[in-house]
Amino acid sequence: MKKKNKKKKNITFFTNIKKTYKYAKQGRKYLFIFLLTNIIQAAISIAIPIITARRIIFLTSGIWQELSLVAIAIFVIEICRNITRYLSSWSYNKYYFDVRRNMQIDLARETLKITQSDLNSKSSGVFIERITNDTDQLSDIFGEMIEYITSIISSTGILISTLFINYTIFIAYVIFIILIFFVNKKFAEINQSYRKDWKKSRERTGGFITEIVRGAKDIKILDAEESFLEKADDYLKETNVISFKYWIVRATNRLFRGNIQDFCDLLISLLLINMLLKGKIMIAAALIIHNYHYQILDLASYFDNIFEVVKSFDLAANRIFGIIDGDEFSKEKFGDNELVKFDGNIEFKNVSFSYDDKVPVLKKMNFKINANETVAFVGSSGAGKSTIFNLISAVNKVKSGTITFDGKNINDLSKHSIRGNLSIISQNPYIYNMSIKDNLKIIKKDATMQEIRDVCRMACLEDFINELPHKYNTIVGEGGVTLSGGQKQRLAIARALLLKTEIILFDEATSALDNVTQAKIQQAINNMKGEYTILIIAHRITTVKNADKIFVIEDGKIVDQGTHKELLKNSKAYQRLYSEELESEN
Repeated sequence: MKKKNKKKKNITFFTNIKKTYKYAKQGRKYLFIFLLTNIIQAAISIAIPIITARRIIFLTSGIWQELSLVAIAIFVIEICRNITRYLSSWSYNKYYFDVRRNMQIDLARETLKITQSDLNSKSSGVFIERITNDTDQLSDIFGEMIEYITSIISSTGILISTLFINYTIFIAYVIFIILIFFVNKKFAEINQSYRKDWKKSRERTGGFITEIVRGAKDIKILDAEESFLEKADDYLKETNVISFKYWIVRATNRLFRGNIQDFCDLLISLLLINMLLKGKIMIAAALIIHNYHYQILDLASYFDNIFEVVKSFDLAANRIFGIIDGDEFSKEKFGDNELVKFDGNIEFKNVSFSYDDKVPVLKKMNFKINANETVAFVGSSGAGKSTIFNLISAVNKVKSGTITFDGKNINDLSKHSIRGNLSIISQNPYIYNMSIKDNLKIIKKDATMQEIRDVCRMACLEDFINELPHKYNTIVGEGGVTLSGGQKQRLAIARALLLKTEIILFDEATSALDNVTQAKIQQAINNMKGEYTILIIAHRITTVKNADKIFVIEDGKIVDQGTHKELLKNSKAYQRLYSEELESEN
């Protein structure tokens, strides 16, 4: 069944502004201070040129007493401007970092709600770019808008004042401003299309570079450095080409804008000289216009800057709220029912599942697991074992049939009722770049050291930790790079024990381990037996011989079930798997 295309909402700039403003929680009072200080600075920027013109007149006229007063007034005003500039910068940064932090946390939270299939289908660069860079664009919007609007008000006031000084000069400025505005507007529209391509290219490149860093060990072992660097170079070349086009448009815009502004400067200068020669304007008035000249012409640039800021803001907002509002990516959905106390009973009733709606992976599967049982799933690769775990943990949703926890439909249960009651230990669990202690405390922040020691002892990890120079404070590196595969799995077991979840799933956790390490993992599992509902996907049958129940899976169906002894006696499929394992070990 194909997904129906969602009707795209008509999202306006003001809609995005409202969504962004809600992230300014504690920062709102600082935004008000920023606005106030900018208004004061705008007033000062209007007053300074007038006073400066008076100083020149008094200087050329030899009026020394008034000149001293003007100099003192300029000094006081400049001190006030410095103070308000500092307060403006201080308040803006207080606001900016508050908004960015709130938005990044919310964006990260919503990213974690995206379905695993959507996360797998996209490069990590898509999400990293949006969380780290696009949030800057949104956080900056109010500050930029306030600055440009106050500048526009200030420049507009100055422009209007020229009307009272000289009508001809006023008309000339209006014509030049309109000309500069439309040139800038045209370039801004072109620039925006390149900006979209530039952002997408950065996402692709950033995602691939992230993969190189995270997969550095395997790249080295495979002796594939040059191959990966060549591919990275292709991505970087593509980004550079797009970035250069983006720069060319911006540089061309600056070139045209600069030349047009220089041309306007020349015409205004010639016009003022002509009017001075003909006595149509006083020297004092010409000085005032001269002092205001660049502020007036900048009026067009301010409008252009607002236009570009709005476009860039909308682009970043649509990328961010595409994640937060769930319009661009599918979000995980859960029910509202809470399991107050979960015993650990799981049942599959006629469950069928396929990943692409074409090839079925599970076919009307039925089985029941009782609380505190240790149950294993065995079968050849592709039989559907991992899919069972994905459905139990709600990574994938049941499409046909029913899965129940203690008799309650999994689709009706809340996220916490499902995932708060289970832990998964995979073949290569992800360990965070923290100390051993922090790797455990991050999933239970109030865990005591006694609790941490207890779970590490049960996971057969305590002896290893005590041999480390910093013991529980030892940093294990990104992905647990300083730990062996077995040590990472035992640390993952300790995490599961610390959470005290009713269900613990082992997804081929011992398949790549040596016999000694496998024995330690097996001992850790035995330490939990009878107190937890334990589900094991087994690559090696020898690791599940002591399970209470073993399910044999073939082609998405359970073909046999029983204990190890019962299956060896009655199940041809199990006998075949066991024989193949014994042959591979000999």
